[in-house]
Amino acid sequence: MPVFQADSHRDIPAPHRSGETLFITSTRGEALGPCPGSRGHVCCNYFTVDVYMGCSLGCSYCIMKSYLNFEPVTVYADTGPPIARIRELAAANPGRLVRVGSGETGDSLQLDPVFELSGEFIRGLADLPNVVFEAKTKTDFVGHLLGIPEKGRAVIAFSLNARSVSGAEEEYAAGLDERLSAARRAVDAGYRTAFHFDPIMAFPGWEAAYGEVVDALAAFPADRVAWISLGTFRYPGALKDRIGRRPYLFDEFVPCRDGKFRYLQRRRGRVYRWFLDRIRAVCDAPVYLCMESADMWRKVYGRSALANPRTRGLFQALKSSGHPAGEEKHCGENLPRTARIDTDKG
Repeated sequence: MPVFQADSHRDIPAPHRSGETLFITSTRGEALGPCPGSRGHVCCNYFTVDVYMGCSLGCSYCIMKSYLNFEPVTVYADTGPPIARIRELAAANPGRLVRVGSGETGDSLQLDPVFELSGEFIRGLADLPNVVFEAKTKTDFVGHLLGIPEKGRAVIAFSLNARSVSGAEEEYAAGLDERLSAARRAVDAGYRTAFHFDPIMAFPGWEAAYGEVVDALAAFPADRVAWISLGTFRYPGALKDRIGRRPYLFDEFVPCRDGKFRYLQRRRGRVYRWFLDRIRAVCDAPVYLCMESADMWRKVYGRSALANPRTRGLFQALKSSGHPAGEEKHCGENLPRTARIDTDKG
C-alpha cells in the first residue's frame, strides 16, 4: 500500500481517496459532539466522538455513502482531547448519565486491534461513575479489550440483523453467531453489552427471521445488557443512487420530516410493537427507538421517551447540550423544517 505524508485529505492523490486508504491524523475542531440525530425526531441525548471515520465492511445500506463521499478511512489517533472533553461534561453533570459512543461515523472495532484506541477511552473514563462509553461494532474483534482491568461502565455493543440480511447486505462483517459469541466473551470479561437492531428490514417473513435473533438474547444475563435500540430501515434521497437495485428498496416508503424515507408509520408501529413484546419475553433491558417521532413513541409505548421509566435516564438532556435538563428534545428542533412533510406524520 502506498504511503503519503499529508496534512489533510486534499493532500492525498485523488486515485487513493477511497476506502482502501488509511488517513491517520489528530482530532481537529470539536472533540465531542451531540448525535446529529434526525430533524423532528426524538433525540436520546447521546454524544459521539470520531475515532474511526469511514468503514470498509461493505454494508449495502450504509448511510455514510451519502455524505462521506468515499474519502479514505480516517483514524483520529490522539484520544487526549475527546477524553478531556468527556471528563468536563461528566463533571458538569454529576448524577446524570453521560452516554458517549464512537460508532457514529465508523465501526468502533474494525481497526481497533491495530490502533487500540477504544482501550484508551475505556481506561481514561473508568473512574467516572456517570459516564458510559460505548464501542459499537459489526465485527467480533473484542479480544484486545478483554484484559483491561478497570472497565468502568464501558459497553461493547453489537449491531444485529436477521441472518439473511447480514449474509446478503453486510459483506465483510462478522456473521451473527460470531457477533453473539463476541458479546458473550465481553460479558464474561466483565463488560456490559448492548444490541442495536438497525436497520430492521420488513421483508416477507421478517418475524421468523428476527425472532431467531431476539430469542438468542435470552443467553445474556439481564443486568449485563445495558440497552437495546430499534430502528427500521430509512434512507436519505442521496443514498438511493449509491445503493443500487437492492431488493429492500422495492417497498413502500414515504418522505418524513427529516427528509429521509421510511416505511409507513402504521407499519413501523407494528414492527416496533412486535420487537418490544418479543424482547420483553427474553430480556429485561431498556428498549428504545432510534430516530423516531414522539408520536411513534406514544403509539408503541403509550407514553413519551421521558415519561417512560425504562428510558427516562437515557433521554435526559445534559447541561452543556443547550437544552434544559429533563426536556424531551427533538433532534434538529432549531433547524428549518424540510419542505416535504410525511403525510403519515413521520
